[in-house]
Amino acid sequence: MIHFVMAKIGFIYISFFLAISIILFIVGGLLCDVLSILLFLITLFCFYFFRDPSRNVIINENNILSPADGTVFEISEVEEPLFIKEKVKIIKIFLSVLNVHIQRAPVSGDVKYISEQKGSFLPANHVDASTKNTQNLIGFEGKSKILVKQIAGIIARKCDLWAKLNQKFNQGEKIGIIHFGSQVDIYVPNNTKINVTIGQKVKGGITILGEIGE
Repeated sequence: MIHFVMAKIGFIYISFFLAISIILFIVGGLLCDVLSILLFLITLFCFYFFRDPSRNVIINENNILSPADGTVFEISEVEEPLFIKEKVKIIKIFLSVLNVHIQRAPVSGDVKYISEQKGSFLPANHVDASTKNTQNLIGFEGKSKILVKQIAGIIARKCDLWAKLNQKFNQGEKIGIIHFGSQVDIYVPNNTKINVTIGQKVKGGITILGEIGE
């Protein structure tokens, strides 16, 4: 038996596009028929976009797992003043519209920091997207402090954060979703041994981004 799982928020989009598609089909006429077919195709795409595949997460307190599916496009060192409050390494992950868009806890630990910041909707590859775009920040405290940032983009203008302050998570548990592509940043301790490279494809809850230093 095929086990199909989809994020709950996807049903809202599917219901909306499908309802309009049916109405246009009933109204009839060439233009309405064309629009009806287009919206039906968008409905089918939503089934794919909001898919929520099961992941076989291997929990290891020394590893930092990717919080998102996508492609690594930057690895650098920065100062992180909000939660970790020291120089850290940042890994930026680009999510295309074809990637799974659910975010997962990169480590096991308690949520000790949450911030929702309103801002712009610059493209994910824009140099200022990480600092100026609408975003959610979630800080985990376990073996070390890790900060994850959900970033809205030019298409993805909504980020849902499911985690709550002081909530406990195991590695790989779902913490949120970004609607229709964008970017996820993760800030890790500066002594982390990074295991990925720029251009590498990663999977949330599966790919080991790095190993926490002693």
